[in-house]
Amino acid sequence: MDVLRLHRLARQLREVALKASRGGEDSPISVGDLAVLENVARYPDSSIGEISQRAGLAQSRVSKIVQDLVEAGVFQANKDAKDRRQTRVRLHPDAHQKTFEDYGKRPVDSALAETFPHLDEAGQARATELLNELDELLAKGDSD
Repeated sequence: MDVLRLHRLARQLREVALKASRGGEDSPISVGDLAVLENVARYPDSSIGEISQRAGLAQSRVSKIVQDLVEAGVFQANKDAKDRRQTRVRLHPDAHQKTFEDYGKRPVDSALAETFPHLDEAGQARATELLNELDELLAKGDSD
Protein backbone atom coordinates (compact mmCIF):
# COMPACT_ATOMS: atom_id res chain seq x y z
CA MET A 1 0.00 0.00 0.00
CA ASP A 2 1.24 3.50 -0.79
CA VAL A 3 0.28 6.79 0.84
CA LEU A 4 -2.22 7.75 -1.89
CA ARG A 5 -4.12 4.49 -1.46
CA LEU A 6 -4.01 4.94 2.32
CA HIS A 7 -5.54 8.43 2.03
CA ARG A 8 -8.26 7.09 -0.29
CA LEU A 9 -9.01 4.29 2.17
CA ALA A 10 -9.10 6.76 5.08
CA ARG A 11 -11.57 8.95 3.15
CA GLN A 12 -13.78 5.95 2.38
CA LEU A 13 -13.72 4.77 5.99
CA ARG A 14 -14.61 8.29 7.22
CA GLU A 15 -17.56 8.22 4.83
CA VAL A 16 -18.74 4.87 6.24
CA ALA A 17 -18.27 6.13 9.82
CA LEU A 18 -20.21 9.29 9.08
CA LYS A 19 -23.10 7.38 7.50
CA ALA A 20 -23.16 4.86 10.36
CA SER A 21 -23.10 7.57 13.02
CA ARG A 22 -26.11 9.21 11.43
CA GLY A 23 -28.04 5.97 11.73
CA GLY A 24 -29.86 6.65 8.48
CA GLU A 25 -30.93 10.12 9.65
CA ASP A 26 -30.29 13.26 7.68
CA SER A 27 -27.92 14.80 10.20
CA PRO A 28 -26.00 18.03 9.60
CA ILE A 29 -22.74 16.63 11.02
CA SER A 30 -19.64 16.92 8.83
CA VAL A 31 -16.46 14.87 8.79
CA GLY A 32 -14.71 17.77 10.56
CA ASP A 33 -17.42 17.88 13.23
CA LEU A 34 -17.05 14.15 13.71
CA ALA A 35 -13.26 14.43 14.04
CA VAL A 36 -13.60 17.13 16.72
CA LEU A 37 -16.33 15.18 18.53
CA GLU A 38 -14.21 12.03 18.59
CA ASN A 39 -11.17 13.99 19.77
CA VAL A 40 -13.02 15.61 22.66
CA ALA A 41 -14.57 12.27 23.62
CA ARG A 42 -11.18 10.55 23.67
CA TYR A 43 -9.25 13.42 25.26
CA PRO A 44 -11.48 15.38 27.67
CA ASP A 45 -10.32 18.83 28.77
CA SER A 46 -8.27 19.35 25.61
CA SER A 47 -7.49 22.84 24.40
CA ILE A 48 -8.60 24.07 20.99
CA GLY A 49 -4.97 23.90 19.83
CA GLU A 50 -4.58 20.29 20.97
CA ILE A 51 -7.80 19.27 19.23
CA SER A 52 -6.68 21.10 16.09
CA GLN A 53 -3.35 19.27 15.99
CA ARG A 54 -4.82 15.82 16.58
CA ALA A 55 -7.72 16.29 14.13
CA GLY A 56 -5.57 17.88 11.44
CA LEU A 57 -7.94 20.84 11.13
CA ALA A 58 -7.30 24.58 11.22
CA GLN A 59 -7.59 26.07 14.69
CA SER A 60 -10.22 28.54 13.46
CA ARG A 61 -12.34 25.65 12.12
CA VAL A 62 -12.03 23.76 15.42
CA SER A 63 -13.01 26.92 17.35
CA LYS A 64 -16.14 27.30 15.22
CA ILE A 65 -17.10 23.64 15.60
CA VAL A 66 -16.56 23.80 19.37
CA GLN A 67 -18.62 26.99 19.64
CA ASP A 68 -21.47 25.41 17.64
CA LEU A 69 -21.40 22.22 19.74
CA VAL A 70 -21.30 24.19 23.00
CA GLU A 71 -24.40 26.08 21.85
CA ALA A 72 -26.04 22.76 20.91
CA GLY A 73 -25.35 21.39 24.41
CA VAL A 74 -22.94 18.72 23.20
CA PHE A 75 -19.75 20.23 24.69
CA GLN A 76 -18.85 22.11 27.83
CA ALA A 77 -16.10 24.71 27.47
CA ASN A 78 -14.31 26.38 30.36
CA LYS A 79 -11.33 28.68 30.67
CA ASP A 80 -8.14 26.93 31.78
CA ALA A 81 -7.51 27.75 35.45
CA LYS A 82 -3.75 28.04 34.84
CA ASP A 83 -3.93 29.93 31.54
CA ARG A 84 -7.13 31.95 31.10
CA ARG A 85 -6.32 32.43 27.38
CA GLN A 86 -6.98 28.75 26.72
CA THR A 87 -10.36 27.07 26.63
CA ARG A 88 -10.69 23.46 27.76
CA VAL A 89 -13.39 21.35 26.11
CA ARG A 90 -15.19 18.22 27.23
CA LEU A 91 -18.38 16.39 26.33
CA HIS A 92 -21.48 17.40 28.22
CA PRO A 93 -22.36 14.42 30.49
CA ASP A 94 -25.63 13.79 28.61
CA ALA A 95 -23.80 13.86 25.27
CA HIS A 96 -21.15 11.48 26.63
CA GLN A 97 -23.78 8.81 27.28
CA LYS A 98 -25.43 9.38 23.91
CA THR A 99 -22.09 9.29 22.07
CA PHE A 100 -20.79 6.09 23.62
CA GLU A 101 -23.95 4.16 24.40
CA ASP A 102 -26.17 5.18 21.51
CA TYR A 103 -24.12 6.27 18.51
CA GLY A 104 -20.91 4.46 19.37
CA LYS A 105 -22.48 1.02 19.39
CA ARG A 106 -24.25 1.27 16.03
CA PRO A 107 -23.30 -1.45 13.52
CA VAL A 108 -21.73 -0.26 10.29
CA ASP A 109 -23.20 -2.93 8.01
CA SER A 110 -25.83 -0.78 6.30
CA ALA A 111 -23.42 2.17 5.94
CA LEU A 112 -20.85 -0.16 4.39
CA ALA A 113 -23.46 -1.49 1.94
CA GLU A 114 -24.57 2.06 1.07
CA THR A 115 -21.01 3.31 0.53
CA PHE A 116 -19.90 0.28 -1.49
CA PRO A 117 -22.99 -0.93 -3.40
CA HIS A 118 -20.83 -3.10 -5.67
CA LEU A 119 -20.14 -5.48 -2.75
CA ASP A 120 -22.43 -8.48 -2.48
CA GLU A 121 -23.42 -9.88 0.92
CA ALA A 122 -20.28 -12.04 1.13
CA GLY A 123 -18.09 -9.05 0.19
CA GLN A 124 -19.72 -6.90 2.87
CA ALA A 125 -19.21 -9.62 5.47
CA ARG A 126 -15.56 -9.99 4.46
CA ALA A 127 -15.01 -6.21 4.59
CA THR A 128 -16.50 -6.11 8.10
CA GLU A 129 -14.31 -9.03 9.14
CA LEU A 130 -11.19 -7.29 7.79
CA LEU A 131 -12.10 -4.01 9.52
CA ASN A 132 -12.52 -5.84 12.83
CA GLU A 133 -9.19 -7.62 12.32
CA LEU A 134 -7.41 -4.36 11.47
CA ASP A 135 -8.95 -2.65 14.50
CA GLU A 136 -7.74 -5.43 16.80
CA LEU A 137 -4.26 -5.40 15.27
CA LEU A 138 -3.84 -1.62 15.48
CA ALA A 139 -5.47 -1.31 18.92
CA LYS A 140 -2.82 -3.42 20.64
CA GLY A 141 -1.20 -1.15 23.19
CA ASP A 142 -3.85 1.54 22.63
CA SER A 143 -5.27 2.84 25.91
CA ASP A 144 -8.89 2.88 24.64
